[in-house]
Amino acid sequence: MGLEEAIAQLSSPDECERIYAAEDIGLAGQIEGVNPLCQRVVEEPSQAVRESIFAALALIPDNLVIERASQLLSNDDPGIRNQALGLLQSRGGAVVPELRALLTSDRNDLRKFAVDVLSQIEIPESEELLQLALADGDINVVITALENVRHCDNPDLLRSVLQHALSGDHPMLVMAAMETLVRIGDPECYRKLREKFPTLKATPSLYLRPALKLLGANGVNGDLLELQAFLLTCEPALRAAVLDALHSLLRRNGAVGIPEMWWRNLLAGLPETMVAAERYQTLVLLGHLGHCAQVFEVLITYLHSPESVDRLGAIEALSKNGFADARNVLQSRLRLETEPEVKQALEYALGVNGQ
Repeated sequence: MGLEEAIAQLSSPDECERIYAAEDIGLAGQIEGVNPLCQRVVEEPSQAVRESIFAALALIPDNLVIERASQLLSNDDPGIRNQALGLLQSRGGAVVPELRALLTSDRNDLRKFAVDVLSQIEIPESEELLQLALADGDINVVITALENVRHCDNPDLLRSVLQHALSGDHPMLVMAAMETLVRIGDPECYRKLREKFPTLKATPSLYLRPALKLLGANGVNGDLLELQAFLLTCEPALRAAVLDALHSLLRRNGAVGIPEMWWRNLLAGLPETMVAAERYQTLVLLGHLGHCAQVFEVLITYLHSPESVDRLGAIEALSKNGFADARNVLQSRLRLETEPEVKQALEYALGVNGQ
C-alpha cells in the first residue's frame, strides 16, 4: 500500500483497515505521514487503532513527530496524553527544545508534563531543565521536579533544592526537597538542615521521616544517643524509621567507640518490643556489635525463638558480622530448623559465611 493510499485508508469504517493503514504509514517513515496520523488519533474511537497510530509515529524519525506529540499533551483525553508522553520520552535528547518551550508555557499542566518527560530520559541538559522547573510558580511542577532530581553535579541546582528544604513555604514542598537531599547525599546540605532542625525533637512531625533518613545517611556515631532517646518517645509509627536510621548509621560508620550503655539499653528494650518487624530490625542492628559477647548470647537465644521472624533477624545478624563461632551456631540451628523460609535463610547465611 502506497503512502497516499494508506493515509486515505485511515478514515476507513473498518477498524482492521485503519490499523493496517497506520502500520504502513509508520513503515514508510516519511514526514508526510505525521500530520495525518496526529489528526486521526484525536478523533479515533478505537484504542487498538490509537496504539497503532502511536507505534507508527514512533517509527518516523523526523522531529515533526516531537512537535505534534507535544501538541497532543493538550488533548482532553488522558489516554492520548499518556501515549504522547511516552512518544516524547522515546526521543531522548531530541526533545530538549520542545521541553524548553513547554517549561515556559502558560499552562501548569504542560509544564508538569515537561518534567514528566524529563524524568524518563538521560540527557546532559537534565539538571539545567530541572532547575528551570524548580523555579516554577506552581507547587505541583516544583514537587515533580524535586522528585526527579536523582543526582546533582550542578551547584546551582543543589542550592535550589536546599532553598526549598529550608524555606518552609509549603509542607509538601519541604518534604519533597528533604527527600531529594536524601538521594543526593550532600554533607553540607545536611549540615545546614541540622542548623534549622538541630534535634529530632525540634523537627516538625511532618518532616521526621526524611529527617531520619538524612540522619542515617549523614550522621555520626555521636548521634546514636539522640536516636536511641527518640526511639523511646516517638510515635509508634516512626519506630521503624528510627531503627532504619540507626542501621544506616552503623553500617556506614561501624560500631567502634559506641558507649557500652548504648548497646546495653538496646538489649534491655528488646524483650519489650511487641511488634515483630521492629524486633527483626533491632536484632539485625545488634549484628553490628560483633565485639560484644553479651550481644552474641542474646542473638543465640533469639535464634531458637518460637517466632520465625525473630529467628530470621538473629540469622541476619549472625551471618553478616564478625561473631566468633557464629558459623557453628548457625549450623546447629540448621539441623533443628523445620520452617522452609528460615531454613533457606540459614542455608544462605552459611553460604555467605563460608565465603
